[in-house]
Amino acid sequence: MQKTHKISFVTIRSAFFFCLIVLLGLGTAYLIRPFFFPLFWAAVVAVMFHPTYKWLEKHLKIPTLSAIITIVCVIVTIFLPLILVSSLLVHESTAIYQKISQHDYGQQIADTAAQLESLPFGPAIISAQQNWPEYASATSESLSKFVFSNIKSITQNSVRFTFLSFIMLYCLYYFLKDGKKILERLMYLSPIGNKQEKKLYQRFTSTVRGTLKGTVIIGGIQGFLGWLLFVITGVEGAFVWGVVMTILSIVPAIGSFLVWLPAGIIMLIIGNTWQGVTILLVGVIVIGNIDNILRPPMVGKDIEMHPLLVLFSTLGGIALFGISGFIIGPVVIALFLAVMNMYSHFYKKELGKN
Repeated sequence: MQKTHKISFVTIRSAFFFCLIVLLGLGTAYLIRPFFFPLFWAAVVAVMFHPTYKWLEKHLKIPTLSAIITIVCVIVTIFLPLILVSSLLVHESTAIYQKISQHDYGQQIADTAAQLESLPFGPAIISAQQNWPEYASATSESLSKFVFSNIKSITQNSVRFTFLSFIMLYCLYYFLKDGKKILERLMYLSPIGNKQEKKLYQRFTSTVRGTLKGTVIIGGIQGFLGWLLFVITGVEGAFVWGVVMTILSIVPAIGSFLVWLPAGIIMLIIGNTWQGVTILLVGVIVIGNIDNILRPPMVGKDIEMHPLLVLFSTLGGIALFGISGFIIGPVVIALFLAVMNMYSHFYKKELGKN
């Protein structure tokens, strides 16, 4: 009886201790919840710039100075270009709205409709001509609301963005300087074993690198080619549409065709035949195939996920977490697959022995 009471007390004490850990963990998570995205991006940037930090540390032998220089590199290579692109984007978006409001495309549509009346899709062109004022008015109104609401939002949130950026850089400093110690501490507290923990960390880093490579390189190429194509064909606001194509390239299998396909069709409708044909041909043959050609060798090796999983994890991540979700989604799925792989190769065998 005495032994039974002792076991019961130990069990109750253990249960109370772990419940206390869960409650305090939830409280801690709630406290740092407003800073989740700065912490996450600090971890992502630390992964990407860790080789730079290690190289500096190897030559300077001063971890603090190496971390500071790495942060300066982050500011120069990431923050300054983002600020410049954002400023140009706001300026170009405003210019697009003003030109759309002042320009009348009615005569161009009427001339095109007269030439295409005899074709099978002539009635559709005539319908577009008749309803053009309504389409143009609705499009201009939507565009203006989108542009100016976002300008207002950017202005109102500039202080918050600056504060969160400072938090991110502050966390990045310690992730670079003390990242190894933090990982060792987490691995010590984790019960799944060092070998499995290292696999999870490697899975996290490879997914982050693969996703960012796919976004930055492939998106940058598509955006640049789209901008160049629109400049050559005389599309208004080519810079804006190039940036939009870069952003849309985040989503596999969807991407930039949402910009160049409507642009080519609109060019044909308003009578700019060679421009419309050029946009459609270059879009289909060149821009549309960049993702198919470059993404598998660049991204597939790092992420090691089926294209369907990459698509759904990216879309689901963006739906839940906003723009940061294009990395969070694939990381979550990749870690889940890694854990399931551990189960099939290790824990299942151990359970089978028992």
